[in-house]
Amino acid sequence: MLTKFRVRNFRNFKDWFEVDLNTDRSYEFNNHAIEDNVVKHGAIYGKNGGGKSNLGLAILDITCHLTDVYISSLLKNNYLNAFSDLELAEFEYHFVFDNQEVVYKYGKFSIESAIYETLTIGGVEVVSIDRRDSEIATYNLVGSENLKNDFTGRTISPVKFLKSNALLDHNYMNEIFDKFLSFVSGMVFFRTLTKSQESYGQPVSSSRVSQVIIEQDMLNDFEVFLNNAGVQCKLKQSGSQGEEIIEFDFGDKSIEFSQVASTGTLSLGNFYFWYLKLKSKDITFAYIDEFDAYYHFSLSRLIVQLISETNSQTIITTHNSTLMSNNILRPDCYFVLDSESLTPLHKLTDRDIRKAHNLEKMYRSGAFDE
Repeated sequence: MLTKFRVRNFRNFKDWFEVDLNTDRSYEFNNHAIEDNVVKHGAIYGKNGGGKSNLGLAILDITCHLTDVYISSLLKNNYLNAFSDLELAEFEYHFVFDNQEVVYKYGKFSIESAIYETLTIGGVEVVSIDRRDSEIATYNLVGSENLKNDFTGRTISPVKFLKSNALLDHNYMNEIFDKFLSFVSGMVFFRTLTKSQESYGQPVSSSRVSQVIIEQDMLNDFEVFLNNAGVQCKLKQSGSQGEEIIEFDFGDKSIEFSQVASTGTLSLGNFYFWYLKLKSKDITFAYIDEFDAYYHFSLSRLIVQLISETNSQTIITTHNSTLMSNNILRPDCYFVLDSESLTPLHKLTDRDIRKAHNLEKMYRSGAFDE
């Protein structure tokens, strides 16, 4: 899992900005949201324009040079902080796999390739390069001894090159290395919009949402999901093979789902697409931005409950204070973002927060204002 992240000189993060998902709290409720003293399911609150979306994009930056994802032109624009004199955007990730810490640091001029990289496993440096000094990479994994390490004229990451070209021996360090790259390949940032899907990270199938639901034989489950979400309906499948669509079944008449569904229902359809991926374990880490922009507060609670029951590590962003409840997550899983820090609720007050406390009431009354 991701345990800590730091970034500077990227978009609105001029100075070092840290996300620390480690926790030492011993709350005896909603322990499903914590795994090995790390926040597995968290929620971020912050003002409009405060950087919630950019934080998600910063965390997903790692996928832009370690995987084969499509890089949107929107991500390439305004990459470096406009007020900084630094030439590089710098990123630092801390992960834990099988109780071993993996630390990956790099700096970039632009989104596509890193200028320097260092990867350590259990305190041992296993990959490094600094193109400002030399185009020669160093490797320290069994099986990488004869791997080409001269990257003159090439922008590929040595970490990615090692994964793609070396036949690494089966030992503990190499297994941790593989788990690190598998985790990165499963990271995703997404928004559940209406008629479109906005996502970065893990490649998304070009298939329509309805087609994916039908191909996975999940139409009945999708119908149950919508009804539980308050959309009373009956669904049916129609269309020829490869062109299947979902329709609302009104008995003597049926209408294509996308033609009559409300904005919120269309958003639910897109969320369900991602929910299937979360349940299937295709996604290791999901940063879900503005997930409830079109949802009633009770529906938002249902969505958070479904997300927190998956095996993926997840962070959602929201303005919905009704979700700030000890009946849903824990005080160490709710974070408040400002221009300088991301802080869990329990560190924003001197009070000893207990399960009976009304977090939303405390938040609205300013109890967490520093």
